[in-house]
Amino acid sequence: MQPMVMQGCPYTLPRCHDWQAADQFHHSSSLRSTCPHPQVRAAVTSPAPPQDGAGVPCLSLKLLNGSVGASGPLEPPAMNLCWNEIKKKSHNLRARLEAFSDHSGKLQLPLQEIIDWLSQKDEELSAQLPLQGDVALVQQEKETHAAFMEEVKSRGPYIYSVLESAQAFLSQHPFEELEEPHSESKDTSPKQRIQNLSRFVWKQATVASELWEKLTARCVDQHRHIERTLEQLLEIQGAMEELSTTLSQAEGVRATWEPIGDLFIDSLPEHIQAIKLFKEEFSPMKDGVKLVNDLAHQLAISDVHLSMENSQALEQINVRWKQLQASVSERLKQLQDAHRDFGPGSQHFLSCT
Repeated sequence: MQPMVMQGCPYTLPRCHDWQAADQFHHSSSLRSTCPHPQVRAAVTSPAPPQDGAGVPCLSLKLLNGSVGASGPLEPPAMNLCWNEIKKKSHNLRARLEAFSDHSGKLQLPLQEIIDWLSQKDEELSAQLPLQGDVALVQQEKETHAAFMEEVKSRGPYIYSVLESAQAFLSQHPFEELEEPHSESKDTSPKQRIQNLSRFVWKQATVASELWEKLTARCVDQHRHIERTLEQLLEIQGAMEELSTTLSQAEGVRATWEPIGDLFIDSLPEHIQAIKLFKEEFSPMKDGVKLVNDLAHQLAISDVHLSMENSQALEQINVRWKQLQASVSERLKQLQDAHRDFGPGSQHFLSCT
């Protein structure tokens, strides 16, 4: 950042005691009316424009050179002394503003770099979502995010250092809150420029601080999201494997069922009782099936959708469970109907005795 050049001094510089003669000469009405030199009268009555950014009216060069005639000459050494004092004060103001601009410039660049870096990392963090509904993929994403968090964490000390420097700078150069900051122009005073620079540093530091807090909070939230997702996927995967095994056992028992027509009439009560016990034995599967479906629903709410493989496995669990329930209910109904139609209390049984 190039140092800002002071265009004019807004401050009223103290007048030197050596200017008293010049003031008396400048405001003397008798001199204006009696001075034999018209050019001197014009120089006295019309102050020259500010010189060298001092911001206060200065006498004309003719007066400073002492060419005012014999009626009212000014002492060149005294005038030169006062002029040098003004130039010195003006130079000091320039040096102060340039030093201030240089200091603020050393903060603006790293603050902007921090803002750009944090914005980029925020985009990279967003690109990690959504998570895939697969244990292996989420485990891989967990490792990637851990490395990402380490990178952000390692950047922390530098960010804190720059923000602390900005805070120290602003404590030394406070600024007034304005609804609409002054725009820079050639007439902007050094004080306003310092205020504008302080305000700009404050805005950068505020944005950087907010981005840092947002990124670190999102990192923690995403870490928890990954951990929770991995835990739910492991749970649903384990539950589906257990359900698949239990369903296979139940389907194995179902495969041993004899056709109703091949059963002895007197064995029907025994078969009815056996199918009721079978239904009770495998009833806990209902809770297991409900659990895996609830877990899948919770994952979907978190924008985590099961992989194709897991989705197909879950669908098969639901289909097999419904088929088992239907076959058990149908088997029990057939046995009870046969017992009612052909059992000891049936008309068919009585007619055959």
